[in-house]
Amino acid sequence: MAYLKFISMSFQRAIAYRVEYFTAILNAFLYIFIFTSVWRALIPENSPVDGLKRSDMIAYAVLSTLIKASFGRNDSLLSTRVRSGEIAVDLMKPFSFPLMVLSDTIGATLFQLFARAIPLLIFSLVFFDLQLHMSVSVLAVFVPVYILAFILFFLLSFFISTMSFYFVDIFPFWIFYYALITLTSGAIIPLDFFPVFFREALMWTPFPYLFYFPTMILIKNSSQIMPLPDMALRYGALILLTGGAAWASYRTGINKLTIAGG
Repeated sequence: MAYLKFISMSFQRAIAYRVEYFTAILNAFLYIFIFTSVWRALIPENSPVDGLKRSDMIAYAVLSTLIKASFGRNDSLLSTRVRSGEIAVDLMKPFSFPLMVLSDTIGATLFQLFARAIPLLIFSLVFFDLQLHMSVSVLAVFVPVYILAFILFFLLSFFISTMSFYFVDIFPFWIFYYALITLTSGAIIPLDFFPVFFREALMWTPFPYLFYFPTMILIKNSSQIMPLPDMALRYGALILLTGGAAWASYRTGINKLTIAGG
């Protein structure tokens, strides 16, 4: 019940900041407008590029942006508490701090999904001539992959946050991390446009599994991307490895933590 309360509080907190909400809506709309305009200009009407038609790329630009926008983030939650010493109080409370961060992130994600991503998707269907071939079978594959991608995204973010136990300022880590995501996750450019050797190398990293695979499932037949058993196995392995690294870094940081002051 405590974790459900954290989810509820995070959702309500997001509702309270209305200016931030409308700013985020405008920001996502500008991203969609820019990327769709770029792909309209680069890809001729009847000349597919690497098997992707103009309509596919417009759909990709919209969907990848909305999936990315729907993931809640709490980049500064852990680092702020470590810097202020509040983490010492959190550790004495009768709940798991990592699960509290996860619950808070889930609440933010639910708000982003229902109040930001879905309204923008409806808007895009009307104004950007978005062509989606949605079906129950496609959604049955997409929803679990979306959840797995969110879990992986959270674990990667939490792992970066645990660096605050070892470094005074972790802002450079975040800059490097989001630069990697921008380049290699398919958030902007589909991996189909990369050289084969680079694309194959990326498949062994967690980044394509954040946005590329969830987006492509909605555009192409999932069997054309990667067999579902292989995809599930890779998601499971990456979540275990990333979660193990994040937990080890967190526990080591807690063990070496020293709080000075009254």
